[in-house]
Amino acid sequence: MAAVITSFSPSTGPTAGGTAITVVGTSLNLVTTVLVGTTPAAITAQSSTSLTFVTPPQPAGTKTFFLVDETTPAMTPSATPITFSAGAALTPLSTTLATKWKLQVDSSSAQDGTGYILVRGMTDFQPGVDQQTQDDSDYDSGVWGSDVVTQLKWKNTCKLDRKVAAGYTEDPGQAILRAASATTGAPSVVRVRWYDRNGGPEAYEGYGIVTWSDDGGNTSAKSSVSVTIMGRGARATITNPGS
Repeated sequence: MAAVITSFSPSTGPTAGGTAITVVGTSLNLVTTVLVGTTPAAITAQSSTSLTFVTPPQPAGTKTFFLVDETTPAMTPSATPITFSAGAALTPLSTTLATKWKLQVDSSSAQDGTGYILVRGMTDFQPGVDQQTQDDSDYDSGVWGSDVVTQLKWKNTCKLDRKVAAGYTEDPGQAILRAASATTGAPSVVRVRWYDRNGGPEAYEGYGIVTWSDDGGNTSAKSSVSVTIMGRGARATITNPGS
């Protein structure tokens, strides 16, 4: 008695092969060979009502498969073919560099976003968001605890080389940050934006307060400072000014 195919799945696979096809039917235990087109396929599981084989590499298109009983001999073709298609090519990825970030501070007196200038001399920049959480476990949690995020705070830390122009003129962007760190109240708040200089989607803006700490060093060390800008309120996602 020849094998009978009732159904099979899946009916599609990549041209590279490797798809496990499961056939349901009767007398499948009599099958000795599976051919996809004319190419043998490996049988990985088999009973009288079920048979699984793995597709070999095939060109794009459709191929009928055959269940072969070499002892009878008998050959049962599939009523519908398997469709083979080339998998989507992976998009090549490039490593992004830490130097992608630009930091700007608003120099306008109204801090309305009309006077952004670059903070120069930056050698390290680490933007981030801190989460404040609370334990919200209850009697039904069992041995597993549970936390809920109750607050977000953005914070940017960076290092700046203290570079000056002729006459020891300080970089204007650095000067605004340094001045804000040494005062209180409204003058201590700066408006900043930071974004991917390559035009990527990461671009943000917000108001924050500044801490400014001279790194010091030995006689051969260059002059640098560590700066932290701690958010006051929301960090807004903006259109990248460099795009």
